[in-house]
Amino acid sequence: MQSVSQNLKNLSRARQIVLAGSLLTLFSIFMPWHTIGTAVLGTENSYNGFGDQNLIIGIITLVCMLLSLAVVALPLFGVRFPRTGWRDSVLLTFLGGESALLVFVLTIMHATSLTRAANYELRLGIHLALVGTVFVFFGGYLLRNEEQLRAHSHAEPIAHLPRRPQFGSQIDLRDDPEKTKEDARMRLDI
Repeated sequence: MQSVSQNLKNLSRARQIVLAGSLLTLFSIFMPWHTIGTAVLGTENSYNGFGDQNLIIGIITLVCMLLSLAVVALPLFGVRFPRTGWRDSVLLTFLGGESALLVFVLTIMHATSLTRAANYELRLGIHLALVGTVFVFFGGYLLRNEEQLRAHSHAEPIAHLPRRPQFGSQIDLRDDPEKTKEDARMRLDI
């Protein structure tokens, strides 16, 4: 368990943001997203991410956040995430962006709902889900930047200059001062 906590401390800032965002979203899916009440009857029904109109978007968001959590958390336990052909940053950006877009559209649909007569209200859960999915998207974007910086720090030179061919004893130009200066410049360029 100590190695897991050490690995957690060694996570990059981008992976920490993804971890926090996915955990926040997973928690918020089970919180109330909206309530519908009728003033006449004095009733109020509360729906979380899996209730009423939220079911499909709640399930998609749950799956996306479980995948993003797996991408970040499995390496902490020494388990390798199966390679999908996608870089982690691209996968996390896609999962976070897709979830954020769906939750945002659902929020707009609820906010502009025509059921205002039934005392329709948005709750904290849907707002936390939106914030968490945006964190996952932003963390994936930051991870992409980290990957690019890492790739450029280990970059190979674009071209290698060929060495001057040695002609052996055919011509001896060592006494030529221009040749000596040119050789010194070639050694500095390489």
